Amino acid sequence: MDRRTELDLVGRVIAMAARRTTTLADTVLRIPADAYVSPDHHTREREQLFRTRPVFACLGADVPEPGDHVALTSGGVPILVVRAPDGGIRAYLNACRHRGSPLARGRGNTGRAVSCPFHRWVYDTADGRLLGQPRSCGGFDELDSEDLGLVALPVAERHGIVVVRPTGTEPVDVDDWLAGLAPQFAAHDYPKLLPYTSVTTTWSCNWKLLLDTFFENYHVFALHRGSLGAFYLSGASPFDAFGPHNRLVVPRGSLLDQAGRPEAERELRPHAVLQYFLAPNVIVSNVADYVMTWRFTPDAVDATTVEHALYTYRPAETDEDRGYFEDRFDAAESVTVAEDFPESELIHRNLASGLIPHTHAGRNEPGIIHFHRSMAEHL
Repeated sequence: MDRRTELDLVGRVIAMAARRTTTLADTVLRIPADAYVSPDHHTREREQLFRTRPVFACLGADVPEPGDHVALTSGGVPILVVRAPDGGIRAYLNACRHRGSPLARGRGNTGRAVSCPFHRWVYDTADGRLLGQPRSCGGFDELDSEDLGLVALPVAERHGIVVVRPTGTEPVDVDDWLAGLAPQFAAHDYPKLLPYTSVTTTWSCNWKLLLDTFFENYHVFALHRGSLGAFYLSGASPFDAFGPHNRLVVPRGSLLDQAGRPEAERELRPHAVLQYFLAPNVIVSNVADYVMTWRFTPDAVDATTVEHALYTYRPAETDEDRGYFEDRFDAAESVTVAEDFPESELIHRNLASGLIPHTHAGRNEPGIIHFHRSMAEHL
């Protein structure tokens, strides 16, 4: 990462730890329970946060070769991101123009053309043009094939990330969307990343409850006392907002060993998680020599799909490398799946009782406060 930023963050952690404090917001925030459990609130989020504004679609590393694709949804909009034959990035509605069937699921490679699994209508990945309607016996001759191409979506790729606009025609400007984070993303060399592994899980709670746990390390000493609590601090956490996005440092205790060292010898990433949040629903965690992402997709007000993936900066060619990355992924997965996310499900049940009017985000939880304030502004 940018060296000046790295030294600033290390220095802030050390200074906060010395004062036994952390980044503090201006005031406590009361969050209405309806923000988590109201179907009407969920409907407004779906429209204003996930459909009309640009969203993170994937890393460029997810679609490195022509024909590689990623299928996702945002606010109910089915999206297909594909690497075109010319090496550029394209995005289309993931729906056949015949009967609306999804053209692709998950990740894979479509080749030069993508075909619908329902009736094998074929489309060019370069421009979405309809190429064929096999065995249709002339049943669609009265329709103009030029009007039956895939619906293109505005999309752009920069700094190793792909951003798409689910609805509308306004072009996507990645640097503008990053709201000041662009230089930091450029410094991370994300285009060099290699996908290693991923897993998808589903949870019976609101998507924001799952995200809230990523916005503060206050809970580490308690909820993770038997896992992360022995290694990571529950404070001394630099937080910075960038438009609707944010950056949070979750430091290990080992970072404080650098307090007496010259600046030239100080390092951040071996001793901390450097986490970016890309609104509305993606976490990008930089940990030592790898990167992990989490995407939280709301399926309903009380149902969320979580996609967790790990990427490496070098090929995992040896058993030692594979064991190392698998251990790191499994450790992160076990903490979230066994501790964080089940707690979020329990909280949702309590809030859905109708007897808890609101929750509180403390000044020592500025990430939660910024997230909810920002989301409320867009609603």
